[in-house]
Amino acid sequence: MNFEVPTEGHLHWTEQEYNEGKKSVLKTIIILAIVTVVEVGAAMIYDKIYPNGGGPKLLLNLFMAVMSVVKVVYIMGIFMHVKHETGWFKRTILLPFLFLVWAIIAFAVDGGSWNAMRQLLNAF
Repeated sequence: MNFEVPTEGHLHWTEQEYNEGKKSVLKTIIILAIVTVVEVGAAMIYDKIYPNGGGPKLLLNLFMAVMSVVKVVYIMGIFMHVKHETGWFKRTILLPFLFLVWAIIAFAVDGGSWNAMRQLLNAF
């Protein structure tokens, strides 16, 4: 099977549309690879500078979270074809995603509060 030429009847794409799609996917793969290398590099540099922990760990975590969101946007936009959808459909995807982010933050804050209270009560 030859993947270099579009198959007959594949969504009725023209050769130009097929080539544009290939370029878009390749560009996305390169961007995702660069973002991943930067994430891994930042983690390795952090571990090299602070081998015993400490330091601005919150800053590193925030950086990793932002880079993960960048990757999610590219993956959903290109590979899940959300980029070509209408505005309202994009919002129906974005709102549950924002709720998920809120839930993760809320549970993390609640867990930290619970842990602090537990340590305080065990002090007696």
